[in-house]
Amino acid sequence: MKRLFQRLRNRRMPNPIKVGITQLDKGLYFSLRRQGEASPLHFPLRLSIAELRSRPSTIAQLELLEELWDSGYLQEESQSYFLHYDYLYELEPEERGLLGLPETPVSLDLKLEHEGIIGTPRFRFILEKGYQDWKHLERTAKQNGPLITLPNGKLILMDEAQYKFECKLINMPDPKDKENIFAFIAEVRKHARELNIPMNSYLERQEYLFVDQIYVDLEYKDQTLHVKPKYVSDAPINEDVLDEMARQGSSYATVPNREKVFVKREIVDQAKQINRVGSITGADIPKFVQNPESFLPEIELDLAKFSERVKELGIKVYRAQPYVYAKETDRGWFDLQTGFSVVNEEGEVTRELGTDEIKELVQKARDAGEEFIEWNGQWLKIPEHADKFLAASDQLEAEIGQSKQVDISRLPYVLEIYENINQLEYNKPLLNIQQELKEKGILDKQPPALFQGTLKPFQSEGFVWMKSLHFRNIGGLLADDMGLGKTIQVIAFLAYLKSKESLRPSLIVVPKTLMDNWKKEMLKFAPDLTLSLYTHQGAERVKHPDLIKRYEIVLTTYETLVRDQLVMGQVDWQVVICDEAQKIKNPSTATARVIKALKSKCRLALTGTPVENSLSELWSIMDFVQPGLLGSLNDFRKEFIHPLEEGDQQVSEVEQRLIYKISPVYKRRTKKGELGDQLPRKHTVTEEVPLGIEQKQLYEEILSLVHNKAMLPIQAIGQLKKLCSHPGLINSTYSSLPVDDVPKLQKTLEILELIRRRGEKVLIFTEYRMMQAILKRHIMEKFNINPMIINGMTRGRQVVVDEFNAKPGFDVLILSPKAAGTGLTITAANHVIHYTRWWNPAVENQATDRAYRIGQEKDVTVYYPIVKDKEGFLSRGTVEEIVHRIINEKIELANSVIVPSNKLGIEEEVLEAMALH
Repeated sequence: MKRLFQRLRNRRMPNPIKVGITQLDKGLYFSLRRQGEASPLHFPLRLSIAELRSRPSTIAQLELLEELWDSGYLQEESQSYFLHYDYLYELEPEERGLLGLPETPVSLDLKLEHEGIIGTPRFRFILEKGYQDWKHLERTAKQNGPLITLPNGKLILMDEAQYKFECKLINMPDPKDKENIFAFIAEVRKHARELNIPMNSYLERQEYLFVDQIYVDLEYKDQTLHVKPKYVSDAPINEDVLDEMARQGSSYATVPNREKVFVKREIVDQAKQINRVGSITGADIPKFVQNPESFLPEIELDLAKFSERVKELGIKVYRAQPYVYAKETDRGWFDLQTGFSVVNEEGEVTRELGTDEIKELVQKARDAGEEFIEWNGQWLKIPEHADKFLAASDQLEAEIGQSKQVDISRLPYVLEIYENINQLEYNKPLLNIQQELKEKGILDKQPPALFQGTLKPFQSEGFVWMKSLHFRNIGGLLADDMGLGKTIQVIAFLAYLKSKESLRPSLIVVPKTLMDNWKKEMLKFAPDLTLSLYTHQGAERVKHPDLIKRYEIVLTTYETLVRDQLVMGQVDWQVVICDEAQKIKNPSTATARVIKALKSKCRLALTGTPVENSLSELWSIMDFVQPGLLGSLNDFRKEFIHPLEEGDQQVSEVEQRLIYKISPVYKRRTKKGELGDQLPRKHTVTEEVPLGIEQKQLYEEILSLVHNKAMLPIQAIGQLKKLCSHPGLINSTYSSLPVDDVPKLQKTLEILELIRRRGEKVLIFTEYRMMQAILKRHIMEKFNINPMIINGMTRGRQVVVDEFNAKPGFDVLILSPKAAGTGLTITAANHVIHYTRWWNPAVENQATDRAYRIGQEKDVTVYYPIVKDKEGFLSRGTVEEIVHRIINEKIELANSVIVPSNKLGIEEEVLEAMALH
């Protein structure tokens, strides 16, 4: 009877899916069919648990293909799916392996030969290929795109640069095309030399040179800026010849030694466009210096070279920054100083101008109808609101007299006079006015009725802080720990602005992956805000500032903002909010420049990691929220960065001094400091497990390779790290090992069983795609559930998280630490397993914070299954033991806001601790 039931169940099971892979010239074609059926399958597959369990070996491959389709890499064509060969190089090695392709590209032994004579119809290039002992693979091997099947049947993947070079040869123009063939030959010869590909003697002695670089050269004399194209070549070509060719916008020339010079077509077009700019005079000079892209929109400029050339010519452009300072002269009495600071590109104040002096300059600018005016032989940018500031200063003097002396009770009135001036610089006494804030209700902790949530005490403090920033027309950096609810604080603030009719228009700039999260959170906590919410994204987005101004809230991405900078720059924003503000950490990027140029009354930056690579990133973010507060970047380096890097002072000393300086516009709270017993407890469990038999054998083999100089130590560490996770990560033949043979996997499944019995949810973090697939397969087999995966290729992350949070009972979500590092709230899970350690405690903490954050109502348990050398055959322990120890030593350091998270990376320390030489 039992056998009969089993046979009936088997009959109901759909036939297994077979994936067919065909290599053609342009790419790979994947066909999906059920065994024995003619009709193809289409994505999304929506397979049942039983189907997935029936063919576990195909799970990872099918999921990868579906992710490629969902991400737009796979294109449906008739009965199959097409993947262009170029995309192979964008995949991770593990992902290529899942598709049955070589994981690692290989460099071939190439030589450039030819057939026929240049200038005749028979001429063509021949690329000879060799690999190891195989010669002339161009004749003996089968090749499709970058995939080459060797005579012995082994499949290899060409190095990307070599493959692109071969593609260039394949797309050679007609040999009879006199206009293009010679330039093409020159280009091929140049690229061959760059790739160290030898050429035969005939090609080597050809007198063809190629130019494929250009930059904008400048000459400044007689108050005129002459803009000229400058051709650049790696070959030794007479500079006068290149300059003349660039001036003429020509694509061909013969130099005195009879060599022929050809210029790439796009470079010629760019030279002609630069030539059209010609000479620049008057106020157009500083406009060009500050924004050359507006004069040359189709040319990608090397701004480093451009800026160096501007400095060489001595052209300087300053901006006038209005300020109001209050200096305490006696207890409760202040002298007011008003004027303009002259600030250079690096934020340095070169001098200060009084109101009388600036009035004359402003009038001169207005008479000329320009924002830039010539000043002391240089250029000065007059801010748009200069007239308002001068009028306000006149009003102040009329009200309080020429002495400009006031008592503390009148400082709020001073702010009120200047309240409509954008980007006005105040000093500390003016930033700490409490009485006026209280009188205007700024200090009320209760959000308006349209906010449908409850703020925790520290969130109420953040809400009040944002209101006070807006009242004072200054910016702020909210650097709360991840998981403390920065978004909900901002939404409460936006609800307040709406209640005061001061919201329209406000801008929120976010990474693309957080667009859905912001809309969801607004809908949850203040649905009225979404009634006039406009998502500025996609091909159909609005391109006129007057239309954008109609909305109360505009939500866009950093990338879209840069593309639409001219439109968005014409809007007078009430508030500009930058989420994940580490996006503007580099002051020289277009993103940072565009964000800082926006007009706004108040600016907010949100980030839990204001410093990732260098302390200068904090300066750049602060330069957005409150320009001038930290002085110039050069001053900042001297005062904070150099003492820290040179070890002159302890981290705590530098941090204390810096935070004191930025305290008026900076707020950071930690979970440990703010929540205390408000969050459930967090338990840490370290589970030590031995190496499996195969793992131990492979571990010893890798160490032997290092000792015999057959493998570099840094490569060995990467391999050992993978091996500790699962032997299948370094050798696919081991991917189907029984669970008992991989103790770490076995222990993880035991932990999951305990969690299942409690009916709770768990997050598992591992960076390896293959490990994610192995975990998924074993979890399906043991628990009869289909765990979802979030990694770098997952598009609808929020949809996956929402489904996981909503599902009742036991469930598992597998994630890459980096892909899940920002913007995800997964408080439905109260267990976290770090299956593989990310070698940076800051990144690992961010991953844990997906679950251990506000909204978590249960105790959270974090598990670290660590592979330990229990037999003592390793003198220093396994790589995981060493990593675990070093990470624990750095946890305290990871809590410092000024220590760059990249400084917490431990690769070099692990290498030293393992003593692999």
